[in-house]
Amino acid sequence: MSQNNQEIISGRIYLDSIPVQDVHIINKKLEIGTVSNENGKFEILASKNDILIISHLNIEFKEQTITDENIGTKKINIFLNSKNYMLDEVVLEKKKGIFEIDKDILQHNAPIVNAKTLKLPYANSKKPDKENTVEIESGLSVSIVGLVNALNGNAKRKKLLRKLKIEDRNIKKVRQYYTDGFFVQQLNIKKESINPFIEHCISKGVMNLYYKDKFLELTSVLIDNSKNSPYLIEKENTRITQK
Repeated sequence: MSQNNQEIISGRIYLDSIPVQDVHIINKKLEIGTVSNENGKFEILASKNDILIISHLNIEFKEQTITDENIGTKKINIFLNSKNYMLDEVVLEKKKGIFEIDKDILQHNAPIVNAKTLKLPYANSKKPDKENTVEIESGLSVSIVGLVNALNGNAKRKKLLRKLKIEDRNIKKVRQYYTDGFFVQQLNIKKESINPFIEHCISKGVMNLYYKDKFLELTSVLIDNSKNSPYLIEKENTRITQK
């Protein structure tokens, strides 16, 4: 890093002088990225003339070049413009299902037609109990060791589901802050093993750094944990030596 004069640049994203959260900032050269927090703040590794790609769903795409001043002060402020949408006039109507009954045209004592009367499959099925299900958003890779025993009691089952939800949310937060390129190209982690690697790091308490906005220390811990990780990409010369 020192040979390329790279520095940790602290910045803020503004829209009409208001800090903006959840803006994606990507260093085009290093292929690493970050996301602004609720105060519009972010930190990213960069050197002079690196191009930062700034994107957000409701904000115009922008590219920002790192200057000598940014490197000297290790700070940058980025001001964005909101997108303008031109929409044709439309009339919105309530969407109806195929078995919905229109009370205005329904005859008195007319037969009722619905999924049950037609005896369609699953007409009497119930929604799954939310307490016994968990929606995995990050693609979390979880260990099933002891899962069968945990399902023997309601208390254990609820505790396990709560744990899975928390792990899922934490992995999703880390993956939103770092790009896949950071894990694959910088840490040499297999793409399909990014989630297990993050899960391993979370078990060592890295989320304490995340919630305290200590992203520089968090990056350093991820780098240290990747050095002897079982999820590293196998190098070609290593395979040749083993053969």
